[in-house]
Amino acid sequence: MNAHAQSAGPLLWSSYIDVVGNYTQQYSEGSAVSRFTPGVAVTVTRVQLQAAQGSYIYPNAKCSYVPKLRVTDGTTKYEIAIPNARETGRNPFSVSADSGTINLSFPANANLRLLVLHGEKGCIAGAINVTVQYSVN
Repeated sequence: MNAHAQSAGPLLWSSYIDVVGNYTQQYSEGSAVSRFTPGVAVTVTRVQLQAAQGSYIYPNAKCSYVPKLRVTDGTTKYEIAIPNARETGRNPFSVSADSGTINLSFPANANLRLLVLHGEKGCIAGAINVTVQYSVN
């Protein structure tokens, strides 16, 4: 598929995080959940997450410093926080976050990575679907 055909609408890079702790170590940048190398220059236009289990410290405390997700090529980066579980209402642990419209340009063949950054010690979250929307430059 050529670049013109790919630019018909927003394109998606999707990932799933089972448990945040599987990808983090205290005081480190975190492990890559997913990698993506576009063959053409792209612009990330939005990052969204939906978590069945928002951030919390067992058994039932909010995190003062929540884990984050980072989209980066090692130079340019964008971070979005995994919100604390609400603990009230219907589906009290489910949370979502949306960057809104953003504009992050990456060159062709950039080594894009989705990383998990640790939160407060003991802060966990899980069952997270992540969608990165992008367009071809």
